[in-house]
Amino acid sequence: MNLSLDEFRALVAKAFRGAGYSWGLTEEGSFAARRLAEFGLPSGDMVVRLLRQVDGSAVADVMPDDAWVAAGGTLCPVCVGASISDLGGCADLVLGATIEPLFIAPFLAETLDAAKPEGYEVTWLTGRCMVAADSISVTGELPEAPVEVTIERFTDLDAAESQSAGRVELSNETMAALEHLAHRVYAPATEASRLAGAGAGLRDDD
Repeated sequence: MNLSLDEFRALVAKAFRGAGYSWGLTEEGSFAARRLAEFGLPSGDMVVRLLRQVDGSAVADVMPDDAWVAAGGTLCPVCVGASISDLGGCADLVLGATIEPLFIAPFLAETLDAAKPEGYEVTWLTGRCMVAADSISVTGELPEAPVEVTIERFTDLDAAESQSAGRVELSNETMAALEHLAHRVYAPATEASRLAGAGAGLRDDD
């Protein structure tokens, strides 16, 4: 399935919402997914893996605390990225088990000044991502399970060139998985459907 970037973001937003993300985190997650897709990265597959792993969790379990640790032991990259964005950036960080760490990159990029040669390097066991204000490039392999992540900030980063894509190509399997989650948005808001997971996953109980 071939989608425009805006069509892709709209579908991803419904999938995030269907997995139980709040409206605010849904907006953040769909922004990050679209931004990664712009650079030709397999954003759709990453969204599916992320949402399958957090589905049914409470936001407090995957949100970083002041020490950048999640109460549930595994960090959600959208929650991490949103927290970094709220702070206007970060110094060097070491994160514990983090799902789909590449999702942090768009939030890091948003904190950078395109007029300055600054950026971040995000590394995990099998790969790394170089982040500048207008580029995100990856070398190595993307993790399919939670991994420890290191984020380092540089003031003299020589960012690699990244590809730019105007559309998103999704496999039939990925499209079906996103649509399955998206359809939960339209499920009847009964107590039974909530308990079954229809729109009641990653929630804020405060």
